[in-house]
Amino acid sequence: MARALSVTFLGTSSGGGPSPTRNCSSLVASVCNNGSLWMVDCAEGTLRQFYNQPATYDDVQHLKVTRVNKIFITHMHADHVMGIITFLRNVLYPVPLPTAQSQHHPKSDPTVEIYGPAGIRKFVRLNMKMTLSRSSDKYVVHELVTPEDTVTPCTTEDLHTSEAPGRDIVAEDGFWPEITKGSGFYGDICVDAGPIAHRDPCLGFIFRESVSPHRKIVILGDTYDPTSLVPLINQFSSSPTSLLVHESTDAHIDPHIDVKAKRSKETVSSTALARGHSTPDLAGAFARTIDAQKLVLNHIGSRFPAASGGGFKADVIREIERQANVAWGKGTARAAWDYMRVVVPAPEAEQEEVYGLSSRATLNHHGDVQHADGIYPRRSQNHNPRKRYAWS
Repeated sequence: MARALSVTFLGTSSGGGPSPTRNCSSLVASVCNNGSLWMVDCAEGTLRQFYNQPATYDDVQHLKVTRVNKIFITHMHADHVMGIITFLRNVLYPVPLPTAQSQHHPKSDPTVEIYGPAGIRKFVRLNMKMTLSRSSDKYVVHELVTPEDTVTPCTTEDLHTSEAPGRDIVAEDGFWPEITKGSGFYGDICVDAGPIAHRDPCLGFIFRESVSPHRKIVILGDTYDPTSLVPLINQFSSSPTSLLVHESTDAHIDPHIDVKAKRSKETVSSTALARGHSTPDLAGAFARTIDAQKLVLNHIGSRFPAASGGGFKADVIREIERQANVAWGKGTARAAWDYMRVVVPAPEAEQEEVYGLSSRATLNHHGDVQHADGIYPRRSQNHNPRKRYAWS
């Protein structure tokens, strides 16, 4: 649909992954009117996820890795950053061989911009150097720093040969408002960042429209308490949050749902908090706090594989969603799976026209038909598979 925003999940596992059913953290937001893509986190295997997208009809294109021009890193843990180097090696044009006559003309501006916490510039630079990676195109890393952080210099002597000097974006009153922007469907799409509580420094990002209809997508990194982000979420617009992506690493499952589940609710809660992570009820409570219209649970623990069809695995995922729903009290939360796509429609449309089912479509844990681009409720023979399931 014209002017719809969307988020596609390429990896939905916690740091215990990757697993047979989930890659580690990465998602792609399509929010710009020129077709460019913005990615949040880039775990090991993210590049492969682009090429493993399920088959679709031709009228809707796959996500193309070459369309990604901005990457936003939430924190420095391995399950969120280890795919950056392979990603850059793929999208940056290589240095031509000395004997070859290349038709490629290096771009004057960096092909990929990376935004992340203090340390991300050094991480990318050292890994590019140590892997002897070189390209004719440039990348750039902008660090979101506090006055207490050590700045990674961008002198000529320090830069990697494929690296352009980046910005050191210093926090204003604890936040990083409007670190970048792009052209959206109604006006600019601005990106804000702020700290959220985890066991190590971590960020949440807000993708928001600068003009009406003021749609907002809030994407959190790992956290056990993101309430510090609330003032930034409401700073530029009091409109509800269109979509919240909140981690839900662990959950208490009753033995009558999964006979192997032995942990008490208290043990699950205390363990999650001690490791800096959330449970479904915490995600639901924060969704209620910011008046989220849609809630997707992400960063799912390895105890909870993605479920296709029925069975106890599907029952477990439904229970995780139920716990979030109870705390949220609005709508129906969904636990993300790899290649799940969530749409934030334009105000004038309630449903998105999408292509029909592919040969790789399966049934998700709700018994709905699922594939890369939507959730389709199982209905009568008169059901039109070209209509995306609309969350209410």
